[in-house]
Amino acid sequence: MAVAVPVASALLSVLAVGACSGGGPAGDPSESPTTMASATVGANGMQEITVTGDDQLRYEPSVIKAKPGKLRITLRTTGGTPHDLEVRPVKINTGLVSKDQERSIEVTLSRGRYDFVCTFHLTSNMVGVIDVS
Repeated sequence: MAVAVPVASALLSVLAVGACSGGGPAGDPSESPTTMASATVGANGMQEITVTGDDQLRYEPSVIKAKPGKLRITLRTTGGTPHDLEVRPVKINTGLVSKDQERSIEVTLSRGRYDFVCTFHLTSNMVGVIDVS
């Protein structure tokens, strides 16, 4: 049994390094850093932001700064891979958006942090955060 402890420790070390390596499923170090943008207030007084989804399975921006209240998020897909955008935990979803198309959703958010995800590519870590303050 003395061998089981080092093997288990080695396995945990490998898992910890893999989990912290960043990037996609393979820990691709070339993945671009987190990008941040603030929602702007449109002519109608509603906050607005456009998020793009690409073939690298990432959102741009991946962090959205907003104020409490209504926020319109427009998802535009720029590559050949279709995406959606779902704000959690409110579960409001754009539906599937194909190449060169866009679709908008409106959410009312109070102070806090909200995740947004591509439900089709969640296992590839296609996620972002809305920081409402």
